[in-house]
Parts: sequence; C-alpha cells; structure tokens
Amino acid sequence: MTQPALGAALESGVSLLRGLTRRRCAVDDARRAAATWAAAHPSLAAQLVSNPRPGSPIVDYDLLIDDPEGGTIMLGAQPDDGTSWLVDHSTHWAAGNLLTVDGMQISVPEAMLMLRSLTRAGLSPQQELVRFCVLRGAAAEEEVGLDDVQAAADAFRRRHGLLTGEAMRKWLERMGMSAEAFHDHMLTSAKDQKFRTRKRAELAPEYLSRHRDRFARVWAVWAVSGAPVDPAELDGSLGDRWDVRVSRVRAWAGELPEPLRTVPAGGAAGPVPFEDGHLTGAVFKREDAVADADTLAAAGTAAFDDWLAEAAEQARVTWHWL
Repeated sequence: MTQPALGAALESGVSLLRGLTRRRCAVDDARRAAATWAAAHPSLAAQLVSNPRPGSPIVDYDLLIDDPEGGTIMLGAQPDDGTSWLVDHSTHWAAGNLLTVDGMQISVPEAMLMLRSLTRAGLSPQQELVRFCVLRGAAAEEEVGLDDVQAAADAFRRRHGLLTGEAMRKWLERMGMSAEAFHDHMLTSAKDQKFRTRKRAELAPEYLSRHRDRFARVWAVWAVSGAPVDPAELDGSLGDRWDVRVSRVRAWAGELPEPLRTVPAGGAAGPVPFEDGHLTGAVFKREDAVADADTLAAAGTAAFDDWLAEAAEQARVTWHWL
C-alpha cells in the first residue's frame, strides 16, 4: 500500500471510530461496522478493540491495523468531553491488558490468575496464555446456566483446597478479588469447559480412525537405568541394583516411551539409549483400539490439544507488555 493510500485508509478509520456508538449495548453493532470496514481494506488486517469503562456504560474503541512498513498502527478517537488525557487513559484497554489474540483481550490480573492453573510441560507461559486466549475466544458464545457456573466453582475450590467458606473468603482477600469478579471468572471457566467437552466429542471419532495404533491398549513393563539392564531381568531379578526406575503399566500405546510404542505382544526393546541412561522394556499384551467410551475420551483429549495448538499457531497475537 502506498503512503497516500495508507493516509486515506487512516482517515477513513478515524471516521469509522467517530461514528461508533460508545454504549455497551451497541458493541455488537460496532464490531459489525468494523468488520465491514476491514473487508474493504483487506491488506490492513484490521481489528477493533473494545474496552468497557469500569462502572460506566461507556465503551472506548481502538482500531489496530498492520503497518505496511512493519509493526502495528493503533487508531483511537476520543470525544472532547473535558476529561484530562491522564485520567481518561488510566482505564484505557492497553494500560492493563497483557495481550490480544484474535480480538480476545486478556488483562494482567486475568493472566496472573490463569497462570496458577496452566502448567503443562513443554509450554512457555506465553504459549500457555495464547492457547488460553484462543480457547476463551472460541468458547465465548457457549450458553451456560447457574448449575454449570456452580460446578466450575466447586471444581476450582477442590483443586485449590478451598473447602470451607472461611478458606474461600481468605483466598479472595489474598487475591484482592471480589465475589462478583470470582463469579465472572467462573462463568468464563464454565463456558470454556462446555466448549472443550463439546469439541472433544466432535473431534474424537475421526481422530481415533486416523490414530488407531496410538490408542491400542498395552500391558508393558520397562526399566530406565544408568547401566544397561538385560531384558531377562525384567521378571524381577534385578538383585541389589538400586539405580533402576521400573514402570509396570496398562496404558495407551501412545503413552509408552517411544522405543516401546510399536513393540508387538510378547516382544521386547532395548537396552537402548533413553533420557540420561538406558531403557529396556517388554510388552506382554496388546489389544487393538476400539471405539468405547474410554478410548473416545482419550482420543478427544488428544484431538482437542492438537486443535488448540494449531489454532494458536494461526492466531493473530499482539503482546502489549512484552
């Protein structure tokens, strides 16, 4: 896009912002108007960011667009209502927000609360937060009732050991969170869980059909050790060796250590290099995958994780504090 063309687009974007009704009840109309504007300027990848003012019916808007020379341009239009810039922008969306993912905004306090429960191995905090934002955006339209919100709150309290009213009150005080804010957080959690459950069930059958070997039931034993272990020692004759970690499981084939995942029933693997030592293992029994409830649940969980990872890779992410 040439500079004159960009200038015209910026002028048009400001006109768009000035024409938006800045009331909470009109946010959906504003988003539709911005989507129409964005469709007319596809090279700018425009996003409308809305920020309801706390305790006020007023909503502030900014328009984020791609700068052809790199980076992001933010357009804002504030009416001249006599309020100083310092006061007016103390509650601006960018002042307290950590990131925006496909238009879904996450504040710094929300992010800190999320990170208390997001601890999956292999993911950085940034990756965790982006995936959480993708999930929140996808689940935003889910309809939940009071029973769903209560179930989410009960599960949260069990996970954190908040089993009495006094413990819950002290936790809220420690977090600086009101009961109303906690309810809003649980409402979001209920929507997330409902979407997650529905999406897992939707994805499971097709995912299982493509990964049947991964969901075979396997009975196996393996040993991880510094010095190699002979397969014959897996019958329990390890003697006085204490540098050995032995696992004996019934699991999905995809959950086994990689050297054992394709070993047939009655077969063995190793000793082979593994982690910081060696692995020796044997498979005693293997059953082909069947589409029962347990297998579909496992396939749905794996399918959802893959879906969420791919959606996060494709999302448009803007970090405001990094």
